[in-house]
Amino acid sequence: MNGSHDDAGGAMPPLLVFGSGGRLSDWTPAAAALPELAGHLAVGLPADELDAFLSSAPETGAASGRTVLMLAGGGAVWRFHASSLSALPPASNTGVSAVQPAMSQPMRDPAGRLFAAASHDLRQPLAALSLLIGTLDGRLDGRAEEERGGGAGRAGRDLLHSMAQAVESMRSMVDGHFDLVRLESGLIEPDIRTHAVNGVLMRLALEVAPRLADRGLRFTVMPCSAMVRTDSALLERLLHGLVANALRGTTRGRVLLGCRTSRDRLRIEVWDSGRGLSPQRLASLRTELASPAGEGASTLGLDLTLVRGLAHKLGLGLEVCSVDGRGTVFAVVVPLSVEPDVVARDPQRPVSLAPDSSTADISRTRILVIEDDPMVLAALEALLGQWGCSVVGSDSYDMAVERVGSVLEPFDLIISDLRLKGAANGIVAIRQIAKLFDRPVPGMILTGDTDPKRLREARLSGYPLLHKPVAPLALRAAVVRLLGHDPL
Repeated sequence: MNGSHDDAGGAMPPLLVFGSGGRLSDWTPAAAALPELAGHLAVGLPADELDAFLSSAPETGAASGRTVLMLAGGGAVWRFHASSLSALPPASNTGVSAVQPAMSQPMRDPAGRLFAAASHDLRQPLAALSLLIGTLDGRLDGRAEEERGGGAGRAGRDLLHSMAQAVESMRSMVDGHFDLVRLESGLIEPDIRTHAVNGVLMRLALEVAPRLADRGLRFTVMPCSAMVRTDSALLERLLHGLVANALRGTTRGRVLLGCRTSRDRLRIEVWDSGRGLSPQRLASLRTELASPAGEGASTLGLDLTLVRGLAHKLGLGLEVCSVDGRGTVFAVVVPLSVEPDVVARDPQRPVSLAPDSSTADISRTRILVIEDDPMVLAALEALLGQWGCSVVGSDSYDMAVERVGSVLEPFDLIISDLRLKGAANGIVAIRQIAKLFDRPVPGMILTGDTDPKRLREARLSGYPLLHKPVAPLALRAAVVRLLGHDPL
């Protein structure tokens, strides 16, 4: 990202990528090599400012020698023409300019970069909408107490819950479509390592539990101390698809996520008490899951198509059993690691995730929020304020440092986006700001990023990671856990 295409060999044409907010998010090395752009590119640079700068130097030809391509997600790509490439060195000593291979060779990863930018931009308004719905839900609670649950109050709450489910459905579809496109385009490459499977299970529990609780379903996660060898991020996405599939097919009862060992393999199973499958449909589903990736999307549905593709990519087995009218169990079979086990906090105790965190008192908690999207920042401030928290918001690391310097009391928690304006990302921001206080300050990463490398870096940082748009109850549960009020 940001001109660091080391494997491109200078073959890509000069491109600038702008997000939906009209700010520069990425560029190719060829663009950074243009004399009129050299030293002037920076993440967050407004397109209007860059356009004015290029227009002030008409002799270079860069202002007129470019094409603007609008993206579906609201962003744009500037592609500079041959008239702006005089400064680029020739590709070889044959006298052929670098323009010819740039135009004739395909870009190495244009789809991945554009999909990542579009996915990030789409998640921002969804994140704000989800948080604002949570804020409105809290205000309706207070109003219902005053009005003692009138009919209008109940109707408003039902409408609000329908809105929340619609937003969650949109988020799931955005995640699924982008992941499926990246998978089928060959843009996802697994990073196979040894991981504690319990971390994957707990992150899923934290994200999914509020969605099930809103529908009156119980979600139980059985902790597991096993170590597995796979890509933890892709395994988490695969299991998320199985849980989402179970959520759609279950209207009452429970969904259970648990593991059991079988020789040198670990079976991670998702059980539901839904309507189940007939023997004919079960046989058909097994055939579809065993078929090559890229087939059967219309019959499998988005979630199971993505599950099948990820399982094939990771070399994992998929199994399904079902009894008509009684429920279904999906299992993904993961290789166990030969490294010593990491003992879970209590491996014998199931974790039943209900909205218990909603009763924990987090009022008077001092929280620093670092978020560069004004809409999401305002929504976070409103929701945390609704819970009685004292919130200080900032849109960058530099602004956060200024705000911290003017505050006498230390913060109890720092919540930061992963991508921020300036050189520091959210991980660096949390670490550096925490050093300003005399005691440790917990932190949390809240991001809409989908780039596997960025997400892997965030997970390795040790800070809890939540994905935008996050359900308000999931955010509250994470805050409660970090503050040490978790009853589990």
